Amino acid sequence: MNMLTLSGWGQPHDALSVIMADAEHFDYTNYKTIEKALEGIACKAHLHDVIIGWSLGGQLAVRTILKGLIRPKKLILVAVPYQFVQTDESKIGMPRDKFEKFRSNYENNPARTLAKAWELIALNDKNSDKVRIAMGKKSKDQMLEKDWLHWLDMLDGFSFKNIDLSLLPPTLIIHGTHDNVVDFSQSYEFIKSIPQARHIIIEGAGHAPHFFDETLIQKHIMEFLNV
Repeated sequence: MNMLTLSGWGQPHDALSVIMADAEHFDYTNYKTIEKALEGIACKAHLHDVIIGWSLGGQLAVRTILKGLIRPKKLILVAVPYQFVQTDESKIGMPRDKFEKFRSNYENNPARTLAKAWELIALNDKNSDKVRIAMGKKSKDQMLEKDWLHWLDMLDGFSFKNIDLSLLPPTLIIHGTHDNVVDFSQSYEFIKSIPQARHIIIEGAGHAPHFFDETLIQKHIMEFLNV
């Protein structure tokens, strides 16, 4: 099966190569609007049978599918936010005041704030040292060249709460119990909304299950794909 990966906020576009070295890794951050990004993903993803999205990348994959732009045979969502920021109607996600402080910090000191965001990914992960080492192989300086503030605002304004997810293809939901970025309870929201969903909870993993135990994640993916 041909696979395409979409990475998370503030992360290298090929971050998922640790579990899918032969997949194609698409950089959506080159686009200035969400509409253009979804069109760009569609142009690339129509050649692929399987889409794997981590965090923001998974959210974008779902949105591209629901717009009817692509029809992958299977979808894999790794630590994906159902809703990243709380609203008056829904308390799913990060409290608004905490999000606004993070956004302000990033706008004023992106290098320091991105470093803290990377640390949060490893925080409380039972294999935190391993996660930090894996992430340390990539350059934060290269990430700072991208317009992550734009993508942070996109995360702020989007929720799947009132969106019909029933037309998604067979979907594998992977989430770690120690995720400090997107609480693993959000994965249950997807499970309730996607009829053809399979749920894998990784005990002790943080926001990057693929760095926590790449062999275990590969095993679950291969079983899901019947490979």
